[in-house]
Amino acid sequence: MEPADLLDWLGIEPDGLEAAPAPPARREILARVQAMPPRACVVCGDRAATVRIVSFPAAGWRWVDLCWDHGMAVRRRSRLPATLEGIAADLRAAAREASLPGAERITFYSSFEAAVRGRRDDEEPR
Repeated sequence: MEPADLLDWLGIEPDGLEAAPAPPARREILARVQAMPPRACVVCGDRAATVRIVSFPAAGWRWVDLCWDHGMAVRRRSRLPATLEGIAADLRAAAREASLPGAERITFYSSFEAAVRGRRDDEEPR
């Protein structure tokens, strides 16, 4: 869920949120989340642990201060591969792009023993 969707679902109007700079600078975001006294979560009022800057079509860029739980609810999902083979495929692609020798043979094993069994015939055990 995106922060704008969460606020819309809860009936929180973006006009009531503080205007934010566009584009946001990392130092401004860090300063805001580290400010004392801490800001309140715009959803529940608890101590804000994270902040996002959200563009609303009618209201423009707004600060969205969120507690840990609400921040995690709108956290961007990882786009990393979920399987070992997916990770290996990404690493092989990066190795090919870097022109590393043996890029196509990058492999992962579930254990040291499996790796030893999977060695090429001409390889000596370590």
